[in-house]
Amino acid sequence: MRRAELNTQKAITRSPSLRVIAVSARRRSSPVRVYCLPPWTVPVSGGPPRQLTFDKELAGLACWSPDGKFVAYQIKRGDDAYLMIMPSDGGESIQLTSGRGRSWPYDFSPDGDKIVFAGDRDGVWNVWWVSRSTKMQKQLTNYTKPNSFVRYPAWSPLGNQIAYEYAETAGNIWLMELK
Repeated sequence: MRRAELNTQKAITRSPSLRVIAVSARRRSSPVRVYCLPPWTVPVSGGPPRQLTFDKELAGLACWSPDGKFVAYQIKRGDDAYLMIMPSDGGESIQLTSGRGRSWPYDFSPDGDKIVFAGDRDGVWNVWWVSRSTKMQKQLTNYTKPNSFVRYPAWSPLGNQIAYEYAETAGNIWLMELK
């Protein structure tokens, strides 16, 4: 793959085999300028990139299952973003989350059944997981402040812990004397 073929975002993940990467990208010839782009796979040893999704709305933030057979990603529908899963070699996507909000996937559990994600529900971000096999969702944190966020949740290798970033944003009000 030549660098000139794709414009990429920072969302690049490697497959468990280390032979393929998933990247959110668009062809350089595309006039579309968006934050979240369709996921592609690219062989590390070289070769043409392969677009995984062809949806009319935005998709991206791909992550791999531990066995490399599935890719989870988020897809935008109006003001909401849902978590999807599909075979890593292409095929039909299955929507795993529903309802209002945003679901940004980041990592699979070591057994490959659960996907941990940052979820925005009613303007508040928390860490969640969803089961690939049952579509059951579970909220793992209970933050309530609308000025806070979580991101980058990742399973530990044993599956008994999840690490993530939590932060709160605050405005600052300054007063200055006018002369």
